[in-house]
Amino acid sequence: MPAHLHERRMPFAPVALATALTLLVTGCAGRGSAEDQAAADAATQFLAAVGTAPESGCDLLAPATLEQLESDGEQCGEALGEVASSGSPGSGEPRVDVYGRDAMVRWGGATLFLARFDDGWRVTAAGCEPRGKDLPYDCTIEGR
Repeated sequence: MPAHLHERRMPFAPVALATALTLLVTGCAGRGSAEDQAAADAATQFLAAVGTAPESGCDLLAPATLEQLESDGEQCGEALGEVASSGSPGSGEPRVDVYGRDAMVRWGGATLFLARFDDGWRVTAAGCEPRGKDLPYDCTIEGR
């Protein structure tokens, strides 16, 4: 018999098991996670705050976003009032996309971007409108 027919082949079971475990682990990450709910809760809290008392929403902004607002000479509460008039959460459940420490929350006429800090999720951009496929959102409030 030719030598190449006597080659040792890796058994099928370990390869199949490794593939199945990889699919199981990667398939469970993301959708429906606790981070999705935490990001949605932070976005809901922010929109509720800016809808009733915009100044109180300033405490829910990421530090760089608040700093950017102040460096532009705007009053935080006034700027957040613009966000309240630009879109409301509407009804139903928000759509949440979490990517590591960043998230995008969309529902109704509102789109927010958030980042996870040690003390929880903070809004990094608000009052965001899509500009088209593969283009960045145009946001009323954003940090750098």
